[in-house]
Amino acid sequence: MRINPSQSVSLNRVKISLTLIILIIISLVIYSVYLYINISNGKKADFTKTEERVNQELELSTIDQISRYHGTNYFHVVEGQMKDRTDVVIFVNQTDQDADLIVFSKDDLVSEDQIIEKWTQQTSYQEIYQIQYGIRNEIPLMEVVYLDQSKRLSYDYYRLDNGEYDSGISFANKSK
Repeated sequence: MRINPSQSVSLNRVKISLTLIILIIISLVIYSVYLYINISNGKKADFTKTEERVNQELELSTIDQISRYHGTNYFHVVEGQMKDRTDVVIFVNQTDQDADLIVFSKDDLVSEDQIIEKWTQQTSYQEIYQIQYGIRNEIPLMEVVYLDQSKRLSYDYYRLDNGEYDSGISFANKSK
């Protein structure tokens, strides 16, 4: 039995092409995992530095959560409890590393539940994505990120010193 050389070459091309495609896909997956791990470790390292700074400058008994807030400046928002059991929110400026910590006692702020109750009465929404603390001009804010009835991504900001609406912005969904 004789093998046709043209069939043999075309089969080899198909095998080589499939092998290359599989290798490219595997390489992309490995690179994606590597990139994700590096980005995650970078965030954790930044949070560790913030935690160390806060513990050096204040007497906290616990840190409950550290998050990010990007307003006019980039802040780490630390929620924790002082040794005297006072719940606090601490804003650590990441844009200006020499800036002082901005500390608010949660007892002096309007509660998240009160803000959400007011926001729910004033807003027609489809889905809440995130609620977090923010700050603008040293005024503490509650940022509510949600999808409104028109399917626009919206941000509403409420002042935590008096519970009033501060500002908001919506982004139109252009994918339709």
